[in-house]
Amino acid sequence: MLYSYNGGYPQVIPNRIRLSNGLTRTDRITYTPEEIADAGYVEVADQPSVSYPNRLDWDGTDWVVREPNAIEIEIQWDSIKKECQKLLFETDYKVIKAYELGETLSQAWIDYRQSLRDIYNNVNNIDPWNVVWPDIPV
Repeated sequence: MLYSYNGGYPQVIPNRIRLSNGLTRTDRITYTPEEIADAGYVEVADQPSVSYPNRLDWDGTDWVVREPNAIEIEIQWDSIKKECQKLLFETDYKVIKAYELGETLSQAWIDYRQSLRDIYNNVNNIDPWNVVWPDIPV
């Protein structure tokens, strides 16, 4: 069971509460509903289930399920771009080696690296929470 203290984010009631008269009570199992209310705690509904990538917030009185906001979407894209850069960096040696040997890079590696660049540039209007990463060529 979760409780909100003065509109704060719901949590398990602490093992020590301070009543309005200044006295404290310990042992959460023995608190009466009147003592809990007197100490400023309100029982809240259980957290609703949330499907990814939606978010669960607390507005001070109730749970709110919402879609990711612009800042959260930007943070997700930044994370994806960093992963693309890392994967491209990790395969740069293949390009350099082929160039130094005067060979052509295999089409599988060319396609893999282009797929990473397409993800980075969001060429196909990719959902940032459902990115399909290309398989590394063998």
